[in-house]
Amino acid sequence: MKKLFEPKDYAQKITTPAGKARWASLSTPKGFQGDDKEHYLCNILLTEEEAQPIIDTITGIQEKLIDMCGKEERNMRRSHFNPWSTHADDERVPEGFVQFKTKKRHFPAKEGKPASRPVDTYVDGKKVDWSKVDYDSIGNDSVIRLGIVATPYYVPTLGLGVTLKLQAVKVIELQKFSAENSANFDAEFSDGESTTAATSSDDDNYFD
Repeated sequence: MKKLFEPKDYAQKITTPAGKARWASLSTPKGFQGDDKEHYLCNILLTEEEAQPIIDTITGIQEKLIDMCGKEERNMRRSHFNPWSTHADDERVPEGFVQFKTKKRHFPAKEGKPASRPVDTYVDGKKVDWSKVDYDSIGNDSVIRLGIVATPYYVPTLGLGVTLKLQAVKVIELQKFSAENSANFDAEFSDGESTTAATSSDDDNYFD
């Protein structure tokens, strides 16, 4: 099948406003429901007003690609899988807020190459060394900002979607999360999208 576009050519970097963390797994990758791939994960909860510019960026990427590729792929449509949800989509999202799903693909060690690194996470201005802290991840209601890359994907059976690739996390107010108090939340991240490999922008420093 002919490749209609190069995803990285239409990707856009985004630094979110401060919001509340949800379902973070930044040091240990998680498997998606029905998928053999693993990802580092972190959702962020923003007010509707704060969320709208990010939604506009995502839909703008889709509109541009549909306009560009429509002549070659007449059936191209937006995917119904969005990387955000509201209270209307999920009653666990408070009214007046939007929750964005972000992730970073984990690649295991293979053929002499090391495994991919955990998400760069900064607390008190310092990068977290997960082997030296007394918690396993950033807990719900931690106040955070995320560095992400909105990257389009197209699967004919699913449509044209955008995935939010997680690049870095800045923690403003920390709520520690310990695995001994964990709940099973793998199902939170079953969204049907096609995931592509992380790009070189994974090493960008979002929080100078």
